Amino acid sequence: MDNMTNECEDEETENAYNELKSYALKNFHIREIVYKWSSQYYESADGLAYIGELPGSEADVFVATGFGGNGMIYGSMAALILHDLIIKGDSEYEKIFNPKRVKPLASFSKFVAENADVAKELVKGKLSRERIEAFVELSFDEGRVVEYEGEKMGLYKDPVGNIFAVDPICPHMKCVVKWNQMEKSWDCPCHGSRFSYTGELLNGPAKHNLDIVQLQKQTSL
Repeated sequence: MDNMTNECEDEETENAYNELKSYALKNFHIREIVYKWSSQYYESADGLAYIGELPGSEADVFVATGFGGNGMIYGSMAALILHDLIIKGDSEYEKIFNPKRVKPLASFSKFVAENADVAKELVKGKLSRERIEAFVELSFDEGRVVEYEGEKMGLYKDPVGNIFAVDPICPHMKCVVKWNQMEKSWDCPCHGSRFSYTGELLNGPAKHNLDIVQLQKQTSL
């Protein structure tokens, strides 16, 4: 039997909205909540922000990113550090936050190549919608990352029953995306890229869409 296991990777965005709403209504005089939205944090490999000269760029190009949701602190730090780098030519915090401090792993290029090959093999073969539905019980308007025959797959069933399948590996740094039920999007937890349920790129830093997994109706012999 084919192996397909559910992965409940949703972060329950609606629950987060409700908790925030309850807190706001309890502690503030609010007449109406007009808008709500979600966002992704950009995080570095070691947890510290990248502040300093942009690697690979020409001289005097600076960057401040990877704040991981701590923008008030790192924003102030960035102002101080970049001021010193531009005006004085150095900063006492330069080495700590230097964007060049994290070196890519020697095997990273091989890792990317192997994952790219897996994605191509997965997308190359058309999968039967009937087989997918037999192993995954998706509710209408539900998305989920599942494992099918040893490979991950992102599935979404729209309100009328159409199923959309994507390769959930983000083309930016090969993280596995998560389904955002409120936004109806695939969100990358590593660097904040966002994709529509059809795989179309909505927000960077990724530059390409998610690969599509073709589903076809099963025909009788």
